Amino acid sequence: IRPGRVRGGVVTAGGGTPAGVMALDRLEKTAFGESGTVELLVVSPRPGEHRIVDEIHVIPGVGVLGDHDGKQVWRGARVPGREISAINAEVLEALGIPPAAPGDNLIIRGIDLRAIPPGMILLIGDLPVRRTAAAHRPCRLFRDRTSGIAFQIAARGWRGALFDALAKGTIRAGDPVRFEP
Repeated sequence: IRPGRVRGGVVTAGGGTPAGVMALDRLEKTAFGESGTVELLVVSPRPGEHRIVDEIHVIPGVGVLGDHDGKQVWRGARVPGREISAINAEVLEALGIPPAAPGDNLIIRGIDLRAIPPGMILLIGDLPVRRTAAAHRPCRLFRDRTSGIAFQIAARGWRGALFDALAKGTIRAGDPVRFEP
């Protein structure tokens, strides 16, 4: 089997080690810190369309301007706590996922999004955002845009985090990400 080939539903890498095991091992060994950086920003003007942009504008109670209305809707109802979505750049790299594929608004490097408890406030640039209690679980679209292996690893808690804006403002690529003092 050549590296990266699929045989019997298992993706292998190199000498037959399942790629998912290697990716998970890489993620579990990642040294996250107390601060990070916004690496990329993504807006979804229509379902399935994701654009990398230099900045996004957010409004409390609305979310990211330029995202389609359905992004915060599940089964016909608006779901609170989903104004801003985020995923770690480290996760995308370990799983070989192009940055815009999942459709998360923030691609963040440095801070382990899994470790941020609900209610915790981060400052992204100067903009305060609150980690919500809403679970950022991988969905069918995530699986379709990535892979079954990526879906399985994301389901183990690596999908990212959801935030609500606490103030109107702008987030730019390169902005620092840190915990509120």
